[in-house]
Amino acid sequence: MHFLIYLVLFYIVNGLAFFKAFQKAGKKGWEAFIPVYNEITILKIIERPIWWVIFIFFPGLNLLFAFVVLVELAKCFGKFKLWEQACAVLVGFIYFPYLGFSENEKFFGAEYGRTAFKRTVGREWTDAIIFALIAATVIRSFYIEAYTIPTPSLEETLMVDDYLFVSKINYGARIPMTPLAFPLAHNVMPIIGGQSYIEWPHIPYYRLPGFQKIKNGDIVVFNYPAENLGRPVDKKDNYIKRCIAIPGDTLRIVDRRTLINGKELPKPITAQEQYLVIWSDKEKFDDLLNELDEYERTLKMPKNGQLAEFKTIGIDASQAIQDIRGRDIDPMTNTVRTPNALKILMTSKTATELRTWSGIKDVKIMTDPMGSNSDPNKLFPDFPGMQWSKDNYGPLYLPKKGDHIPMTVRNYYVYQKAIRDYEDNPSLTLVGNQVMLDGQPIKEYVMKMDYYFMMGDNRDNSEDSRYWGFVPEDHVVGKPLIIWLSLDHDVPWYKLVRWNRMFKTI
Repeated sequence: MHFLIYLVLFYIVNGLAFFKAFQKAGKKGWEAFIPVYNEITILKIIERPIWWVIFIFFPGLNLLFAFVVLVELAKCFGKFKLWEQACAVLVGFIYFPYLGFSENEKFFGAEYGRTAFKRTVGREWTDAIIFALIAATVIRSFYIEAYTIPTPSLEETLMVDDYLFVSKINYGARIPMTPLAFPLAHNVMPIIGGQSYIEWPHIPYYRLPGFQKIKNGDIVVFNYPAENLGRPVDKKDNYIKRCIAIPGDTLRIVDRRTLINGKELPKPITAQEQYLVIWSDKEKFDDLLNELDEYERTLKMPKNGQLAEFKTIGIDASQAIQDIRGRDIDPMTNTVRTPNALKILMTSKTATELRTWSGIKDVKIMTDPMGSNSDPNKLFPDFPGMQWSKDNYGPLYLPKKGDHIPMTVRNYYVYQKAIRDYEDNPSLTLVGNQVMLDGQPIKEYVMKMDYYFMMGDNRDNSEDSRYWGFVPEDHVVGKPLIIWLSLDHDVPWYKLVRWNRMFKTI
């Protein structure tokens, strides 16, 4: 409804802006008020092909179309200076009424606009750079954007320093909510730092139709919902996880098995989990500790030794360093409960192979039982008496748009962040056992958006929905399509590129 209101207002303002300018160009003023036909009229005025009008039906391309035709129309009035053409594009609703009503401004025609001004080399470069920036911004906002994997939460499906192309059109591109921003910067200015956008004007959330819905198991790029820096939704940091549950699903995790509506969701074969690895050979174990200490000091992968062998089967040395610091210490005696052991993240395939190595006594998966969460971070939703753990979690219902959620005390703790923060109800409170909204008690709440549950494939080293909750639909950015570059900074420079991952689809 809001979008339709804005659309009607746009065409009214658009008609008023061009009414008098059309008359000066020998056209009828009323033609400026008719959608599509007014664009055809402008194309006739600037003497450009009428078929160009099809560009107005393609999101993003319609902005490029507007940029071109407004500049060309300004040229018809003899406006060739850069600032004049900038006014035509940025404040055309003011500038074109001025050109139409001012007795000092004359209409010269399309031929004059193309031939009367000879651009210098500097002006040609300036125009080309401006157009390239606008085109790149349009493509990035509405069609496809480059993204780099910053963390190992999806290893080995996606690796740190995989460079991806992310499609905005699969799930439907969002209309930019914060339109005034430095070109090609997300939320921080390049080089100098600082905020790269202006928060006003702010456009309400609206998503163009996509050609597919998010499904269970899809990998999704989204704005990090738990960010508390006060940024607008579309300027929050980008995260990438696997969508485990979609709106209307009930999620449970039972001994690491993910159940959606009671049916097990297959685990990705590349999923990494935490195993306890026990060495039977103490000397070999001590050698490994020395290698880890050396790696921690230098951050250089040794060419030989156990860490190099680990690398060949997909075990990341940096993960092993984290795990040695988290060894199972008995607080009473300050000794290791399980000697010669490390907690290491790996796939089930790697664990099977590691069990065959000489000097390895046992490799067993580690699972947190219900009520015994080993992770120091609090789990979502953290309601009174919650006994969930990261490996035994739920049941948790994922709300969808239009759901009537009973406002019980438990549901208050589960859905309060969604209702208060994402759906803009700051007055939501709990008074005793009564949920209050705008000072009035409520028995139920009708959800305004769809919500998703995201997890990493690296289940024991992933900051995901188990810790910060739901991802609202307005935070969804897009669908990763292909890896166009992949780098490994733990190897010599001549092995820097992971050629086997280049142009791999996701």
